[in-house]
Amino acid sequence: MSKESLIKMLETLCQYNDVEITHTFSSNEQPVMTVRCLKLTRTIEITNFKNNTVKLFDNIEESAEALQLLINENTIDLTSYS
Repeated sequence: MSKESLIKMLETLCQYNDVEITHTFSSNEQPVMTVRCLKLTRTIEITNFKNNTVKLFDNIEESAEALQLLINENTIDLTSYS
């Protein structure tokens, strides 16, 4: 998934931050991670089920970069992303 596509998805999530919308990424029909914009903010929350970590981002571009790494490599630990 391209960074531009991820940014567009994240912007859309934040556009509707007055309702609870969660985007789930799956592999083999099993959830791998979720992404949501916290209600009434522009804070992005990424939850990685593989290592049970949650990371908050205040920047959409940084969120997209972290997601792209998780999708493409599926090895990054969100707690180590800066």
